[in-house]
Amino acid sequence: MPRFARLFEAAADTLHAFYRAVSEANLDGLMDLWIDEEFVSYICPDGSHLHGLDQIRSGLAKQFELSRTAIEPLDIRVYDSLGTIVYAVAEAHRAAGENDVPEMVFSTYVMVHERGEWRIAHIHSSVMPAKAADQFATRLHRDQGPLH
Repeated sequence: MPRFARLFEAAADTLHAFYRAVSEANLDGLMDLWIDEEFVSYICPDGSHLHGLDQIRSGLAKQFELSRTAIEPLDIRVYDSLGTIVYAVAEAHRAAGENDVPEMVFSTYVMVHERGEWRIAHIHSSVMPAKAADQFATRLHRDQGPLH
């Protein structure tokens, strides 16, 4: 496999590590995925804006206190260039232990290649409008875990 192809596959590993860390409520593991810069930002599905590593850490800690969440990617679009990858993902967010209808979310992940690794620089998530949520709900994988 050409080295260039593997470069972009490694970004997918970072995205999967993000999903795994969220489902395990692993705050330290999650924070290790972010680029070490204060310009990082995270717009959460509830609309709150977190800027900088300290705000992101405290916001995620509060979220994990409320509940653990499994994220199921339903549709992934990838836009890449040599040093940046953008994932546009339709996701189902489900609180751990709940079998109710999940919250359907559009998320955009911006990752940059830094010191040989892909790191998250920005996440923007928003709840899907009802019509879009209905379209993506047909893709839900029942009882298979967050990464299937």
